[in-house]
Amino acid sequence: MPTKTITSAAAAAAAASRSRMKSQKGCWTCTARRVQCDGGLPNCQRCARAQRKCQGYQMRLSWPKDYDKKRAITGHSPPGVIYPSREAGLFINTTWRDMELYRNTSLSVQPPHLVQAASSLRVQPRSDVNHTGLIQHFQDTAYLSLVTFTATNSQIRDTLMRMARAHNTAQGLALFSAMLAFSSLHRTGLNQQTVQLKISALQFLSASTRGGLLSPTEAAQHAAASMLLGAFEILLPSESSGEWLWYIWGAMNIVQVTSLKDQSHQSDIRHLIDWVYYHNTISHFTIHHRRHKSLSAGATVAQYSGPTEELQRPFLATYKIALPSPSLTHAILNLLSDVCERLLEPWNPRNRDKDHHNSLKALERRAESLSSQHVAEDDTDVILGAKIWQMATRVYLARASQSQWEPSTDLDSVIDEEFARITSFYSCKQFFPMFILSCEAHTDERRAAILDLINRTERSARTRSLKGLRDLIQSVWIQQDLHADSDLLVNYHGIISTVISSSTTMLSFA
Repeated sequence: MPTKTITSAAAAAAAASRSRMKSQKGCWTCTARRVQCDGGLPNCQRCARAQRKCQGYQMRLSWPKDYDKKRAITGHSPPGVIYPSREAGLFINTTWRDMELYRNTSLSVQPPHLVQAASSLRVQPRSDVNHTGLIQHFQDTAYLSLVTFTATNSQIRDTLMRMARAHNTAQGLALFSAMLAFSSLHRTGLNQQTVQLKISALQFLSASTRGGLLSPTEAAQHAAASMLLGAFEILLPSESSGEWLWYIWGAMNIVQVTSLKDQSHQSDIRHLIDWVYYHNTISHFTIHHRRHKSLSAGATVAQYSGPTEELQRPFLATYKIALPSPSLTHAILNLLSDVCERLLEPWNPRNRDKDHHNSLKALERRAESLSSQHVAEDDTDVILGAKIWQMATRVYLARASQSQWEPSTDLDSVIDEEFARITSFYSCKQFFPMFILSCEAHTDERRAAILDLINRTERSARTRSLKGLRDLIQSVWIQQDLHADSDLLVNYHGIISTVISSSTTMLSFA
């Protein structure tokens, strides 16, 4: 019987070399085409000749197809299991960024590298809307997005429209252009016409400051134009640079420098001053927790050099409404301004000072007694809103002071009552009480109720985008859960500061 002979060593080496240049299986392209692959490396020659992209030979993950009966895992989902839609937003993903925030929070170190620059806004094609249409849109719809507290939306709208009728001066033209810009942004978004109207408002506002002393009417128009430009920035549906802060402070500065409050017996000026003061007070909550992106108190918008400076607020006591105030809403804002002014970072050694401790205790007693001391309001909606603000301020003071003393025994019951109240609303367009209450939502049921309230508010079309607020709230929840899974004490003040500082948006909590 003939036998096979052993090849020479050279022939064996050549065969081994050819074998190494071929894969033991076909490429994914040939497999999908159901043709024989030559196994060439790095790409097969059959794919090259057919001018097809060779998908290689690497291992890939695969999932069973519905009609594949050969796979073992083809069972149906158990009955009764409901998978929420992606739009429901009931699940909050924890990302590497959240873990990095948690690590830095637990180390009491602010992560400066996590602060991102605000994205640039894309200018959309121009929308042809005449001024008459914009004025009508502001009067009918856009004014509802002006966030107010001590005055109603309709009162602010009527005040602005009366002031804008006299636009034969630089101040009046600035106000008129700012109103048109805000209405255009609300109606058609950030298009060419909107940008041009805003630029016109800024040019007239700049000219207003070069004309010498301002009369009360001119000062009111100047402040109103600044407020509308601030509202313009707050209304932007994407991340803004925080310029709204400059406009709010600019309006407050005009009120102070021109002694406009001496004219508050006029209803229009009183409504305007209340509007300015409200936004100015709430702005200090944002910058109290914003540990960088500084603004100098005496700088102008043109002098702002970017997000690397340290944020410093102007002296808040200068802007407070003189007490005793007959208004419950004024008393709430004065209380919040005092809280923002006196709260310190948890590691500040002054926290152990007895005088500081006593001042915080005095604020707590003041917060508890506000509703019984100020009963002049006869508007039930105002009283209800003020009570929610009172609750939010009281909770914020108790939590941010990091339990230096035992909080009042009824605080939890107050939180439960107000939580049930506010989540039953169709909408809640004021961010501060919603944010503070969200920080008290430690169960899935309460968090779902908060998200439902946010979704309802967005659908109401009466407010600006709530995406920034939703992102902050969910980030706070993630940090709270991460701390709950460890033995670390939850640093309420530190978590809020870290989350707000690391946001790409300078959010207004008004």
